[in-house]
Amino acid sequence: MITKISIKNTASYGAVPAILETDKKINLIYGLNGAGKTTLSKYLQDKNNECFSDCSIEGLNSEKVLVYNQKFIDDNFYQDTQKGIFSLKSENKEAKEKIDKATEEIKQIEARIKNDELKTGFQFDLEKKQADIASLQSDSEKKTWKIKNDYYGGDRILEFCLDGKMGSKKSLFDYVSKLQKPENKSEKSIEDLKKEAEATQGENAKTYDENLVKKVSFDFWKIENQEIFKEVIIGNENSQVAELIGKLNISDWVKKGKELVNEPEGENEVCPFCQQKTITKELYQEIQNYFDETYQNKINSLENFDKEYWKEYQVIKNLEAELLKIDFIKNKETAFKLVFKNFIDKVSGNWSKISNKIKSPNIIIDLESTILEQNALNDFLDTIVEEIKTHNEKIKNKQKTKSQIIKEFWEIMRWYYDQVIENHATQNAKLEKEKLDIETKISGLKTEIDEQKKIIQDAQKEMVNIQDAIDAINSELIFFGLDGFSIVPAGKDSYKLKRPNEDVAKFETLSEGEKTVISFLYFLELCKGKEKNDEVVTEKIVVIDDPISSLSHMYVFNVAQLIRKNFFNDDYKQVFVLTHNLYFFHELLHKQKDTNAKLFRLCRSDFSQLSEMNRKDIQNEYQSYWQILKDYDEGRATEVILANAMRNILERFFGFIEKNDFNELTKELEKDEKNNFFIRYINKESHSDPINISDSKEINPQIFKEAFKKIFEDSGYEAHYNQMIK
Repeated sequence: MITKISIKNTASYGAVPAILETDKKINLIYGLNGAGKTTLSKYLQDKNNECFSDCSIEGLNSEKVLVYNQKFIDDNFYQDTQKGIFSLKSENKEAKEKIDKATEEIKQIEARIKNDELKTGFQFDLEKKQADIASLQSDSEKKTWKIKNDYYGGDRILEFCLDGKMGSKKSLFDYVSKLQKPENKSEKSIEDLKKEAEATQGENAKTYDENLVKKVSFDFWKIENQEIFKEVIIGNENSQVAELIGKLNISDWVKKGKELVNEPEGENEVCPFCQQKTITKELYQEIQNYFDETYQNKINSLENFDKEYWKEYQVIKNLEAELLKIDFIKNKETAFKLVFKNFIDKVSGNWSKISNKIKSPNIIIDLESTILEQNALNDFLDTIVEEIKTHNEKIKNKQKTKSQIIKEFWEIMRWYYDQVIENHATQNAKLEKEKLDIETKISGLKTEIDEQKKIIQDAQKEMVNIQDAIDAINSELIFFGLDGFSIVPAGKDSYKLKRPNEDVAKFETLSEGEKTVISFLYFLELCKGKEKNDEVVTEKIVVIDDPISSLSHMYVFNVAQLIRKNFFNDDYKQVFVLTHNLYFFHELLHKQKDTNAKLFRLCRSDFSQLSEMNRKDIQNEYQSYWQILKDYDEGRATEVILANAMRNILERFFGFIEKNDFNELTKELEKDEKNNFFIRYINKESHSDPINISDSKEINPQIFKEAFKKIFEDSGYEAHYNQMIK
């Protein structure tokens, strides 16, 4: 059963879809000519036509859809013969029982496949499983679509990694899913790739001079390894003061004092410590002998080592600030400062010890080796040099670098979204297996249906005929009072129209009313019968588009009775009737419960739109024309429909009710030339005059509305106008 119809971008339907949703067996659609009824019926008749590519239908399954409209008439009656309609004679009781039993079996099997009301059939299970698969797919796609949101668009430096992969959520998910998961997590981060992309692909990309990286080239170990630092340096032991100096361990103290005393020439010199004249010439000479040339040479060696070590120490200290100016080192400032500090702290400590040794030559100092720290610093600087070389090479080969960044980007993405991908694969495999199991069951049941259909086909051959439909159509023609022609067999499987005195009656020679009646009666029998003698159809949906064109009120009544009698029953799965005639609409609704039928209104302004109606919304035809005037003000009617509605109102109120001549009604309007077209328009004899279509562009709605109102005012019916326009 059809539950939803969506029509857009075809004929009078625009980009905003017109929606019909229903859960009822009987569906009645009211709309004026030009509102879009025929397009709706044509869509149900030929859903796969290219012009309906943007339209959709839900709920329709294996039901056969039979449509009565002008196309049906054109296809079946504008030739010499019509296809025969195959009916089943009930005389062959055994064949009929086989057909009834097989038909009931098919219905039960179809109920197992799909039970719309209870939602328990295999088809429902299949649709639910398909929905679960679609939901899983959608959720997974949304998660990987975050890649696009995070890295694509604006000034995002890595957006080139996504070029050609942003067609849809599905295409992106499929791409990531098909990537091979890396064996290990990438050592690089997205931030690393961003920096690399900016450095090598951006506008400010540039090369660097690797020679700016100055390594520590001085061999500190050649000083730190000197044995002199472990030597106790004392003066000449043969000096008379040597024993005392050694005993008191005052060599450094005496040496300091020596530097402050001059050699005595006459009297004794003042001692720099006790400030007494105790330094004799002999004592001075003995002290000088104690600090002899050997002692002084060692001190000189210490001082030379100190100067050289201090000089290189200062060079290293200044190197830190210079190296930090290099971007590659600045990017690793913390690591650089750590290795540099480890080295410089040891050098500084060693230099302090050397200084102390010079002050106190008799002490032993143990200088720490800086080899490891110096090598660590230089190794770090070597890696920087390699990075600069690599960077420069990447700049030189930009495209290769770009490709590598893209490769590494997607390796990171594949690793990061692995859980999403693996979960999707596991769950999808499970759901697909369950779906396949259901499909296998449905396939088996459909095979059972085919077997039952074969039973029906074989039984039908024993009781099928085309004469029953002929008799029924001719009987209804007589009921309609049409005895000027009939339908007769034309060969084994076809019919033809015949007049009493003619062998063949051409369809085009019939009146418009006769054409409508015979074509609709043929359609009615077709719905009850079969198009082929072996056709098996268990459920049918019937669509009837305005079957009362050019019919008198009596015929309209009879057609409505036929439809209610033949289609509003359990023989058909669903029925759609479209009409522009309110009287016909009322007759179809007669004795119908609200629970059985759903009502719709089809309106058109710029484009056609559908809306639901209640019984209380249905007016008589005169009221409906006034409603069109209000619809126009609300943008739901065109200028042509507005003008036609005005003319119909004036015809019914003044022509039929008041019996007034239009020429009398428009005398006051004729005084103003702007009303001339309005006057000419409403004086047309037929509201279906095709000339009006070409005149429609001349309609000025405001002038028409003012002139229309003025007729009521001039005729003394302003109160009626005000009441109806509310």
